[in-house]
Amino acid sequence: MGRARCLVPDYALPDALCVPYWRFDVREALEAVARTAARHCGVILITPDPASARDFIATVDHPDHFGIVSGAFDSPWLRDHAPIAVREGDSIQLVRPARPEGDRKHDLSLFETILPGAEEVTRHIVAGGNLVGGPGGSGFSTTDILRENGLDEPEALVETGRQLGLDHWQFLPPFPDDISAHADCMLRFLGPGLCAICARDDTPEAREVSAEIRARVAETCPEVAILALPCAATEAFNSPLNWIQLGRCLLLPHFDHADPLTATRTQLLREAGFDPVPIPAMTEGLGGALHCLTASIFAAGP
Repeated sequence: MGRARCLVPDYALPDALCVPYWRFDVREALEAVARTAARHCGVILITPDPASARDFIATVDHPDHFGIVSGAFDSPWLRDHAPIAVREGDSIQLVRPARPEGDRKHDLSLFETILPGAEEVTRHIVAGGNLVGGPGGSGFSTTDILRENGLDEPEALVETGRQLGLDHWQFLPPFPDDISAHADCMLRFLGPGLCAICARDDTPEAREVSAEIRARVAETCPEVAILALPCAATEAFNSPLNWIQLGRCLLLPHFDHADPLTATRTQLLREAGFDPVPIPAMTEGLGGALHCLTASIFAAGP
């Protein structure tokens, strides 16, 4: 592949944040994300109804930070189908993740249509939400990626790891009560020297997974400090770590249920130097939140 590749880390500030805009039940959450994100980066509204998007942009504080792309999709879950950014020398390569065939035909072809320059496709099925990038070409996914590809051992993914610029790719067991079974609900790198992990103690199974996350991060990234954020499930697990990071600003998903650990997590993040901004997630019980609903876009080329 020529020059060495390196996965763009989870904490990198995108050039633009893609936000789906249509008549979804979570439209209020998507509008709140778009308004807040526009203070920090560009916002691309992907919509089958550009006129409606223009009406919304007329109400925001930074209309010049917005763009509209006409596109059809089946669901608002953009992250899993969006290109994965890989740095190669001085340029960014956009690699589209292969996704399983199914009924969501528009989702499968959306980014192929609106970003035709992202021609390279991963050799194996990869969900964007199930790939958390850290410093130095480190990456974390859950073992769900093995299931999706019908694999028993991660060695079969070595070439795909190289394609994505991963020097160290770890595969974690997911929380058993997490519908998404994705890594971006379990840990998030906040910078080259800090990783937040979901610290659960509400069930023995969750406690075991949290201990595994801590151990794998410490093993793979020994120079990275771990910020343990207390989390727990209610009827189902709704991850507060499924946030959108824009520099020091963190758009935190706020769920409908009362969570007594919210104040503690917020204080820990503030003490670490971040500005938490609560956003109504409106995705309770769906196995995902703000990060899964959006997609980060990095400018290709030198």
